[in-house]
Amino acid sequence: MLSEEMVKQIFFQSDKPRKDPLIADEVDVVQFAHNIESVVAVEYARIEHARCVAIVKEMNSAVGNALENQRPA
Repeated sequence: MLSEEMVKQIFFQSDKPRKDPLIADEVDVVQFAHNIESVVAVEYARIEHARCVAIVKEMNSAVGNALENQRPA
């Protein structure tokens, strides 16, 4: 799901210094994990929205079409 290039970009954005020993090669590993989580959460919201739309369309196409036009949270 995450490309190597995406992980690299997230890695380079995670360089805020910390006072505790959670820095690996000048990168805050906690911040890096949170940044990856943020990207993955958005992607999973899109996937879940698409699944919901497909299920609802099978039951009621008009409602499914309306749901499809809504933005995932």
